[in-house]
Amino acid sequence: MIFKRKQLSLAIAALGCCLLLFAVGLSFGMKDRDNSGPLIEKRIRVIPPRYGHDPVRPETVAMAKDVLLKLPPKVYNMLQEQGASVNLAPNIEDNWPDSGDGLKPGAPHMTMGEEGGRCYGRDIWLYEAEKIRGSKKLKPARSVSKIRQAMYQIMGHCINDSMGGLTKNPKLRELYDQDFNALPDDIKENYSSEDETADQSRDMTCSEIIGVLLGGRPYSHQVNILENFPLTTAYYKKRLELR
Repeated sequence: MIFKRKQLSLAIAALGCCLLLFAVGLSFGMKDRDNSGPLIEKRIRVIPPRYGHDPVRPETVAMAKDVLLKLPPKVYNMLQEQGASVNLAPNIEDNWPDSGDGLKPGAPHMTMGEEGGRCYGRDIWLYEAEKIRGSKKLKPARSVSKIRQAMYQIMGHCINDSMGGLTKNPKLRELYDQDFNALPDDIKENYSSEDETADQSRDMTCSEIIGVLLGGRPYSHQVNILENFPLTTAYYKKRLELR
């Protein structure tokens, strides 16, 4: 009986140690994923509306925070250290009045007021609603899921800039060209446009690859983007230390 009691006591002690180790390990794991600091606390900027536009929705702000919280800590910390910001506005007109009817660079059939966002260096800009040409009115706001998708791709541009312009790296260009040249002609059309230069097409595709690797969804016509660009994808995984 005494022997059995000792066995029971040892078993309870062992179980207690296991639970303690599990709790400590869990707390460390949570800490590793606790993306905090000025990027998420101070550099998500909400631009006030002009011209009677609806203000940015709280759910859009919550989405931006959620995306940042879910980033791998290495990527989050890099963006934070490089001074990245996320700027949310009803439309480009609310921050840059009278700019919305200007043509979007590289896309002569779209205006700046119609696009969903843009990256200026390390500043991510996302716009909730499309501008109606020739007026100050906006169309109904885009869905939060669509804005999330845009954030991941635009964040890809920001990461590229934060890492010194990876798309200009000769090794990456070589790998990208190998991937692109191996695609069937009908698939190539999804990743290039007559309105874009080769550099612009590569930048757009690579930014989306980064976005998908970090948790975003590919655009409908690029469902297999990671499979279509295996060498480029492997390069970014290694540089960003992603599994």
